[in-house]
Amino acid sequence: MSVRRWAFVCSVFALFIAMSAGAIAQSPLALPGTAPAAPPPAQPAAPAPAAAAPNIDTAGIVRRANQAAGVDIEAKIKSWQKALDRLEDTLRRPGLRYSDLNLCRDELIKLRADTDEFSTKLEPPLTSIEDQVQKLPPAPAQGQPPEPEQVALSRAELNYHAGFLRSARAALDTAQFRINQLINTVQDIRRKNFTNNLFQPVPGVFSAQTWQTAPEYARLAAVHVWTIVTDWWQSIRDQGQVLFLAGAALVLWLVLSLLGRLGVGALRRWKDDGDPAFWRRASSAAGVILLRSLPAAMPLVFLYNAIVEVQAMPDNVGWLFYSAARSLITIVVVNALISTVLSPSDHRWRLIPASNWSAVRISGLVFTLALVYGATTFVYAATRLVQAPFSLTLALTLTANLIVALLVIAILKTPVEEKPIDGLPSLHWLRVLRLPVWLITAGIAVTAVSGYLALSRFMAQQLIVTGSILAVVYLLLLWADGFAQAMSDETSAAGSWLKRAAMLDQSRRERLAVPVSLVLKFIVLICSVPLILLQWGYPWSDIMELYHQLFFGFHIGNTQVSLAAILASIVVFILGYFAAKFFQQWLDNQILKPAGLSGGLRDSIRTGVGYLGVSAAALIALSYAGFNLSNLAIVAGAFSVGIGFGLQSVVNNFVSGLILLAERPIKVGDLVVVGGEEGYVRKISVRSTEIETFDRANVLIPNSYFISEKVKNWTLRNSTGRIAIGVNVAHGSDPRTVRAILLQAAQAHPNVMRSPEPFVDFEEFGADTLNFKLYAFVYDLEKGVHTRTDLRIAILDAFKIAGIVLPSRQTDITMRDMDWLRDAVKLYMANTVDGHPGGSQVHAKAADAAE
Repeated sequence: MSVRRWAFVCSVFALFIAMSAGAIAQSPLALPGTAPAAPPPAQPAAPAPAAAAPNIDTAGIVRRANQAAGVDIEAKIKSWQKALDRLEDTLRRPGLRYSDLNLCRDELIKLRADTDEFSTKLEPPLTSIEDQVQKLPPAPAQGQPPEPEQVALSRAELNYHAGFLRSARAALDTAQFRINQLINTVQDIRRKNFTNNLFQPVPGVFSAQTWQTAPEYARLAAVHVWTIVTDWWQSIRDQGQVLFLAGAALVLWLVLSLLGRLGVGALRRWKDDGDPAFWRRASSAAGVILLRSLPAAMPLVFLYNAIVEVQAMPDNVGWLFYSAARSLITIVVVNALISTVLSPSDHRWRLIPASNWSAVRISGLVFTLALVYGATTFVYAATRLVQAPFSLTLALTLTANLIVALLVIAILKTPVEEKPIDGLPSLHWLRVLRLPVWLITAGIAVTAVSGYLALSRFMAQQLIVTGSILAVVYLLLLWADGFAQAMSDETSAAGSWLKRAAMLDQSRRERLAVPVSLVLKFIVLICSVPLILLQWGYPWSDIMELYHQLFFGFHIGNTQVSLAAILASIVVFILGYFAAKFFQQWLDNQILKPAGLSGGLRDSIRTGVGYLGVSAAALIALSYAGFNLSNLAIVAGAFSVGIGFGLQSVVNNFVSGLILLAERPIKVGDLVVVGGEEGYVRKISVRSTEIETFDRANVLIPNSYFISEKVKNWTLRNSTGRIAIGVNVAHGSDPRTVRAILLQAAQAHPNVMRSPEPFVDFEEFGADTLNFKLYAFVYDLEKGVHTRTDLRIAILDAFKIAGIVLPSRQTDITMRDMDWLRDAVKLYMANTVDGHPGGSQVHAKAADAAE
């Protein structure tokens, strides 16, 4: 078997065993709430000093407090206490149904929202009154003269007002504590009921009587369902109108099916050679699934709502219609999903590596699995509606669960050939899910034959529904990857628009694609979690509460964390950053450049404005996230300690960079020599300065070098400078002519300054040459190399015309006292014996020639 044999199946049923275990252990019917261990102590109301203010208007104070809070405080608190007492009595009753628990929890959620709203209204007036109390002068001690009557009266009224509001806040805290306790009670009851139902064994699974009576009970149930439908049909006053609506729904289905087929053909039109790119496959997959699903879903929705408008539908008939529509839509959606992902008819659009045979086999098995699930779901709902005998439900559940297990095993046993798809994310991580899927399948079969039909049905249902949701999630994640790839491809609509409208090259589009892909994947995951939780039995109210706490704040100790505020602060920082960059560019183009400022000064101002803008964006983002900016003093203190230990050089370079921007001893474009490097300043950043040498090498030099070391800046004040050219001529040349030629060549060059004038220095008499040096000041030192080259060529041409010779190094060797060499050659020739005739004469001639 290949490594990716189980890739598709595992992607459909990923992580289910962990979900099942978590649902059983923690009750899928409720999210556990968190309540304080004990109710917060109520702060006693400050008693009104009767002796100091016997005539205070308590009714007027209460009336003003109610007006400030916008509600009758005492009546509101009494209504809470009454409602909570009633709910406590309800939850003490045994045998509460799931619907009763839902009603209780919904009412508790409303009460909690009411208390939260009341708390927001109560805090401002309470804070205001407490501030006024604290601003009063201290009360006179015993034995001191009493304070004025008006001051004593004001003190008593404020104390009474504050005490009344504190009592209301204490009652509010007590009510919130009771609400949290009752919510936990509802969750405990749900958890207990779910566990009892799930792990309750069913007797008589293999009883002969059960299986003998099941066919007859099935016939009777079908007759009962048919009777319900026919009775409803006969009760309809205008049957022709209902038939017309059914015909309209059929026509709508035919039209949508035709348009869907045409739309799928348009989305999957490919005329180029080779297979489509991955982004093309992934981007078309979502549209293909919708076009294949809507033709079945929309006519059913239309038919149901149209019939309800013209004819009242009984609850039992409506439930049958809803169950049938739900089962049919499930089958259609699963078929659209599997046929799009595996594309058994056209391998070019396949999103899962699989051979043609494997794609056809898996598609058929998954469609059969959806068909079995949809049919059994409808039949199970119908048997409950007609209150069929339990033996029929038992036989139906056991048979359906075993068929589901066999179909999943057949899918797992289907080999999948590895055929890499360009751009498709790696699926190697799915191999670890093969064992969990096998365990779930075995669990369905074992629990079914053991009599735990509720647990078996729960596992089978989650295997199919949750697996389908995970498959859709995986497909959407692939779509996010495909969209990100399309952004960098010029042939796609997104990539073409970004290149044309946003003027982004391919490298920038690729960098932009990464955060866009992450954001899309985050949205997909956030939106998919509620769907999975709903399938596990979590009420929608619990899910909404969880998301509300996640996005709008939950407490970790004394710190409130809000994901929405964090995301919003990130968005604020990004907007502020780009706004600062835009203002920086606008300032440079619209103000600094037209003002005629030098490039270095413009760069310093532009960089400083950029630093200020980014800093302001960061501060605004932190403030928007709820971060107290006064805490920056603590951060600064800790930062100073870090500077003392290990950040000295970093801060030194940072401060040096600020000094460079302020004093401008160097600026962008200057020709400098520092640290043994010579080149042009290209960029001054926070920590270092970038120097581009004459060899086109970029050297990063810490900013502290420019402050503490010697720096030669050729262009600090201006770009003028002096160049020197050495010229050597041969002895005998006229020095006046040489001097005139050098000055004439310098004065004729356009880059040489007229003031100061160029001059010639007759340096010295060399051993073989006369040495001159031409000094000239140039307007632009950056053109010094080209100027020296031009002057040398002009001097060489003038020397040729004037006949002045440039010396060429030449060495003459004179050998003296050569008589000893001649005598030695003669002696050698005389003593040499040659073996062939005439040899002696040859040697004699050679000796004479040597003389």
